[in-house]
Amino acid sequence: MLFDLLTFSVSGALVEEIDWPAGRYRVAFGGEGSGVTNRTEAAGVIQGGRFMPTELKSSGTVRGRQNRLEVNYDYERGRVEYHSVGHTLLLGRRRQVDDVLTLPADQPLDDVVSATLNFAANRLEVGPDGFCRTAVVRRARAENEGPDEVSASGYRAEIVPLRFRVSADPVSGQLAALVDLTGFSSWARSNRPARITFDSRRHLESVDSSLILGSTVKVRLAAGA
Repeated sequence: MLFDLLTFSVSGALVEEIDWPAGRYRVAFGGEGSGVTNRTEAAGVIQGGRFMPTELKSSGTVRGRQNRLEVNYDYERGRVEYHSVGHTLLLGRRRQVDDVLTLPADQPLDDVVSATLNFAANRLEVGPDGFCRTAVVRRARAENEGPDEVSASGYRAEIVPLRFRVSADPVSGQLAALVDLTGFSSWARSNRPARITFDSRRHLESVDSSLILGSTVKVRLAAGA
């Protein structure tokens, strides 16, 4: 980060449990490393072959500052409850969200885990333009929010579209997509989309994102023995 003035690294394990007969799934991953700890657990149901999130919990630290996220999806009551506490990287300013939203009736909702599982299962909607489409819940923020800027009036949650188009490398056949992350991070820029690759089973393999201020994020996933 910051032209290599700050470097964070974390390694850990990911556990994926999919119970097709029971119609349920659970994915958990976590680890710790240089300046970072993280623990994330996502659970949901499988209906009509589609993965539908019911709960996402994430907690961890960056530079000693505690961050947490909890999202609950209640399909019977038609609502999603969103709670998060985060801190800006440089000055450690607090951003907190406690909000409840109505689940859209005409749009499936995903979290990052269910979206990747649905892509692997060919269950994401694909529009006539060839883009995969879904929607996710995030902390609402101004379009030009700075990386250390906070809102004096507090924060709400909102549902936003997520879309990306996947293409295959003409030589290797590997699937890859460019994803605009500006809707999810004030460090991202629309002219620097993240490059995401998938393995032969359409499972997430890597993420490479070039951010502002000479910062980069790299994620690598590899199957265990």
